[in-house]
Amino acid sequence: MLGDVRFYIVYVVLFAGIFGLFYRHKLPNYKSRLVVFLIWFTALIEIVGKHFTEWTGLLNYCVFNVYIIVTFTVYIIVLKGLLKKEIYKDLAWIFMAIFIIYFILNAFCRNPLQHIFTNSYVVGVIITAILSFLYLLEVFSSDFVLNYTKSIFFWFTLAILIFHIPYLPFMLSLDWFLIDYNPSIYGLILFFLNFLMNFCFVVGFIWSEKKYNY
Repeated sequence: MLGDVRFYIVYVVLFAGIFGLFYRHKLPNYKSRLVVFLIWFTALIEIVGKHFTEWTGLLNYCVFNVYIIVTFTVYIIVLKGLLKKEIYKDLAWIFMAIFIIYFILNAFCRNPLQHIFTNSYVVGVIITAILSFLYLLEVFSSDFVLNYTKSIFFWFTLAILIFHIPYLPFMLSLDWFLIDYNPSIYGLILFFLNFLMNFCFVVGFIWSEKKYNY
């Protein structure tokens, strides 16, 4: 029963997505609106992933490989747009090229219908973490530090770090057979991390102000 809790993730995501649409007037440009896109894209992935095998008779690995390439590419685009220093922006472009090329190589080496691209996920998390910390470093080194909680981008960055940093070692432990797969524990962890991430999104939509979301 506890293992089934992961299937309620989609309702948590949809709840955050509805808030994103309701507060869309606070989101003035592509960077801020990409946050809402990611939430609804995640909801779509959750729905398709749950029913993919039922619909096609195939494993749903390819669905989550699509999630990996789209989500981390959007993360990099948003974070690149937030960075002020040109050297950091250039680094973001380099990271994006590395990630996409690595993902393509992954697809040539492993069948995307039979494997989840764990290595690509790891690369994506590392790149996202580096760019997120560079963004936070710029925020806390500027006058904007006085109003950082009023920006959707702070909550966006906090949300993705809260989810991906704790989930990465847990996923690798499963992938490397360091721990046994327990559906109940896995479902609870996945649900809890998704709840925290989407809670940050909702707080960001409510708390942020339009003038700080450019």
